[in-house]
Amino acid sequence: MKDNEFPVLEVSDIGCDTDHDEYDKLPKSFKLNWGTKNWNIDEVSKWVSLKFDWVFSHLNVKQIGTWEESICCCAGGCACC
Repeated sequence: MKDNEFPVLEVSDIGCDTDHDEYDKLPKSFKLNWGTKNWNIDEVSKWVSLKFDWVFSHLNVKQIGTWEESICCCAGGCACC
C-alpha cells in the first residue's frame, strides 16, 4: 500500500438484539473507509458499536479494496497539481 492508501472494509451479517425501538434503523451491511493501514475485528466491532450506540452479537468484516487520502498542496482541490 502507498503511504496515503488505506483499507476499504465491508461490514456485513450484523447481528444484534432486535428488542429495541430503533432496530429497523440499524444498517444490515455497509462499506467503511478505515483510517489506518491495519485493522482487526475487535477494533472494527468497537467502532461499529460506538458509531451506532448499540452492542452487536456478531458481524463479518473483510477488506474489499483500498482508498487514497487526498494529499493536495491547496485548499481548493488539485487543479494546480
